[in-house]
Amino acid sequence: MNIEDLAVQGRRSLYGNLAERNYSEYIRLRNNTLHNMFSDSRSMRHKNEIVANIKGVNYIDDAKSVKPNSTWFTFEQTSNPIIWILEAGENIQELTSLVDEVKQKVHTLIMVGEDRANIKKTFSTITNFIQLNNLEEAVKTAYYFANEPDVVIYSPASGNEQDIETNGERFLNFVNNL
Repeated sequence: MNIEDLAVQGRRSLYGNLAERNYSEYIRLRNNTLHNMFSDSRSMRHKNEIVANIKGVNYIDDAKSVKPNSTWFTFEQTSNPIIWILEAGENIQELTSLVDEVKQKVHTLIMVGEDRANIKKTFSTITNFIQLNNLEEAVKTAYYFANEPDVVIYSPASGNEQDIETNGERFLNFVNNL
């Protein structure tokens, strides 16, 4: 793969791809493996993917971020104010590592799912906090609160990798129905 092909992906995609890999993988890689890893567009689906721009607001599908550090990376990629849709699933992780980032960038956090008192306690004092029952309600609420130049980011920061495709497609469908 030549450097021009790699550059076509753009800085955001390249950094995202690099952030997803761990150091031990790089040591063992060969040129062919690198080529396949960076040219596989399926690996970037549901990772920091802009799925719509409605009234100057970008809607970003980040369903692939099932760990807080991946969500942090997505937040780092924008300087715009964020409305964060968090899905509090069964495998919710400790999110205190995101407190500083949320203070700086997130003006509204919409939590979907079961009541998680620890999440509410952690974030309700530093940003607008809304708890809803389902993703469709969350997307509609985000639409109501969003103004240009906000970004609405669906980044679960929890869950398992088997649900990425399903959750990402659900988010995309709800956004397209706005």
